[in-house]
Amino acid sequence: VAFKDYPVIVGGRYGLGSAEFNAAMAKGVLDNLALDKPKNHFTIGINDDVTFTSLEYDKNFTTDQSEVHRAMFYGLGADGTVGANKNSIIIIGENTDNNAQGYFVYDSKKAGAVTVSHLRFGKDPIRSTYLLDRTNFVACHNFSFLEKYDMLDNAEEGATFLLNSPYGADKIWDMIPREVQQQIIDKKLKFYVIDAIKLAHELGLGARINTIMQTAFFVISKILPVEEAVRQIKASIQKSYGRKGERIVNMNYAAVDAALENIEEVKVTDKATSTITMPGPVPEDAPEFVQNVTAKIIAGKGHELPVSAMPFDGTFPTGTTKFEKRNIAVEIPVWEPEVCIQCGTCSFVCPHATIRIKAYDPKYLQDAPETFKSADAKTKNFAGMKFTVQVAPEDCTGCAVCVEACPAKEKDENKQETGRKAINMAPQAPLRKPEAENWDYFLSIPDTDPALYNIGTVKGSQFVPAMFEFSGACPGCGETPYVKLLTQLFGDR
Repeated sequence: VAFKDYPVIVGGRYGLGSAEFNAAMAKGVLDNLALDKPKNHFTIGINDDVTFTSLEYDKNFTTDQSEVHRAMFYGLGADGTVGANKNSIIIIGENTDNNAQGYFVYDSKKAGAVTVSHLRFGKDPIRSTYLLDRTNFVACHNFSFLEKYDMLDNAEEGATFLLNSPYGADKIWDMIPREVQQQIIDKKLKFYVIDAIKLAHELGLGARINTIMQTAFFVISKILPVEEAVRQIKASIQKSYGRKGERIVNMNYAAVDAALENIEEVKVTDKATSTITMPGPVPEDAPEFVQNVTAKIIAGKGHELPVSAMPFDGTFPTGTTKFEKRNIAVEIPVWEPEVCIQCGTCSFVCPHATIRIKAYDPKYLQDAPETFKSADAKTKNFAGMKFTVQVAPEDCTGCAVCVEACPAKEKDENKQETGRKAINMAPQAPLRKPEAENWDYFLSIPDTDPALYNIGTVKGSQFVPAMFEFSGACPGCGETPYVKLLTQLFGDR
């Protein structure tokens, strides 16, 4: 059968560069089809400012129903956040008349990286097969994320914000960035805090804050009556950890009870008063590409990059992790010069090359920061020189492998061991600024003269700058120290 007029056939592409495809974009495609002359071979979801194929669309359009409960959780890889949220979906789906859905976003950093959980709950079937772009509950499970991610951007007016904070409700307001304060005020958010890190440490759970934060979510969201939520959480604990023994189960039971008693609501003022501001994702002295492209990706806004920002041949520069400053460690190593035997083992075993050693001329201490530590070098080759062990506080992952490996033990006046070593872990927050200054100064000191040490020894190898540093490996990784050591022994290949 011959057509009187040829039908209009329009083609396009979505999901380029793993771009999201949501209801707003689908509407943009349909709006294009409704035009007298629709754009053919279009793209949607990206900003194509090179070949101009991309469609404009209304980013505020949504098909999510108002009664659907939408929650986003920003967690740290291996802190149990994703597992807890999967449990929450099961609890809500099986014990209420709500439907439940969850999507989980990971980056490539493995354990110790940001994970974002997108959860929906509602009476009607949920057919939104894409990530959340607006929420009525936001949880931040790592305090350092506040200065890195604009996590309240998606919060609706009147939403709830739960923060894992080392500061109580009476102190937290002036400890968060001014930009976050303003969003809380403008959007009339309800603001809650809980010190999950402290509670987890007290209960012997280490960095696993998942049970505490999960309990806080159920208490605040009121999706289930509190008593029923607690009963279901404890049932899931028994199911998840029962094979690990009664002690582990009871520790997690205690975490639930502790969470109930330690959730605090913050009184929100009508004015942003903080002197803290959100720093840029990368330092100001970073290269142009890192400033314009890498920084956007680090901030979780890589989807906003236009096509013109992408390298035309697909190659990205290496060695950019030194600009990232992930700042994820709760505790970092602190050096005790008077206990140290200057063996270099701490630097040798560090998986992320965040603890370094140097022997240098004392003249370089003249302009050193007030808190910069040094000791007289002990090796005869370094006679008259100074020695320093320095940590990079914003790159360290807090694994404490250096402390475990340190052979130097502090002794009291009776020659009895005190339990402390030449390297000991301490809370990162108060040390961050001074140690960051110390790290920058440490890097400015010239490298130790290779003629003064034997590169074939543990200590000698650690005077050589590492060319594999601050990787995305898990905290405490057993593989990266070998890769780092290879770069020190054999140099740039």
